[in-house]
Amino acid sequence: MKHDNDNRPVAVASNAEGEPLTFISMFSGIEAASVAFGPLGWKALAFAEIEKFPSAVLAHHYPDVPNVGDMSKHDWAQYRGKVDIVCGGPPCQAFSVAGLRNSMADARGNLYLSYMSALHAIKPRNAIVENVPGWLNTPDNAFGCFLAGLVGADAPLVSSLKRGRWPDAGMVAGPEGRAAWRILDAQYFGLAQRRRRVIVIADFGIGADPASVLFECEGVQRHTPPSREAG
Repeated sequence: MKHDNDNRPVAVASNAEGEPLTFISMFSGIEAASVAFGPLGWKALAFAEIEKFPSAVLAHHYPDVPNVGDMSKHDWAQYRGKVDIVCGGPPCQAFSVAGLRNSMADARGNLYLSYMSALHAIKPRNAIVENVPGWLNTPDNAFGCFLAGLVGADAPLVSSLKRGRWPDAGMVAGPEGRAAWRILDAQYFGLAQRRRRVIVIADFGIGADPASVLFECEGVQRHTPPSREAG
C-alpha cells in the first residue's frame, strides 16, 4: 500500500496480470500526468515533448523515462500491446477562443491526427485525450473527424446539433473501438480555477468501458412512490 503526501493510504491500480499500470504521456509539458499517476503506482514508459524548458524539467525529475521528442516522427509501433494508458492533450491554440481558431488549417491543430495515428499504432488498453471546448465547434468539424478516425468510421461523424456543434457529452463506437467524451471543469476537482476541458476516453477492445469511466451513474432509481390517502 502506497501513501500520499498526507500519509493517507492510496490504492495501487494494477492491470490484468497484477502488475502496475503503464502509461505513455504525449505533449508532456512538465508532466502533470506523472504527478497524478505517480501516487497510484503507475509506471511511465515514455514522454513526448519538444520544448527545451519542459524537456529539461522532465530530464531532471524523471531521468529514467525517455523523452522521444516530436511525437509525430516517432515509431510508436514498438509499444504495441505493451501499454495500458496513453494520454495527451494536443495543442489547443487552433481551437481556443484565445487563438485564431484555424482548426485543421493550423499545423498545431493537425497534431491531434498524429496523436490518433499514434494511438492506433500502440493499441493501448485505454486512451485519454484533452482539449478546449472550442474543439467541439469548428466549421470544418474537427471533432467529428477525430472521433471517426479513433473508432474506425468510414467517414467523418456529424453532430445532430445545429451548425455542427457537438454536445457537451456523448459516446460513439465503430469497428476499431469506442470513445466517450464529456466537458469537465477543474473547479470541481480541487483546483481553485474555472478550467473547462473536453475529456475523451477511448478503448480499442481490451480496455475499460469509456462510458463507465467518464459518466456518473444516477444515485437513485426513478421509482415513483405509491400514492397514499391523507392522514
